[in-house]
Amino acid sequence: MAEGHDRYVEYVLERIRDDRYPSMQLMDRVEAALASREEVRAYLDVLFEKLDDSRYPSKDMMDRVARLAYLT
Repeated sequence: MAEGHDRYVEYVLERIRDDRYPSMQLMDRVEAALASREEVRAYLDVLFEKLDDSRYPSKDMMDRVARLAYLT
């Protein structure tokens, strides 16, 4: 069962990583599926990459990072 979960989280993380402006729905999906600190850290890494690549970072993305940072 964990293998399916791990594949799902990795799939959604890759979609978020590859999309220049990932949808809130996609980010909501992965956040609902995060089950370990390692997954939270991997997701935060992706979000920080997005923030670093943006001249004007999204308020929503910054809020997500702030909310999730306490889980690591």
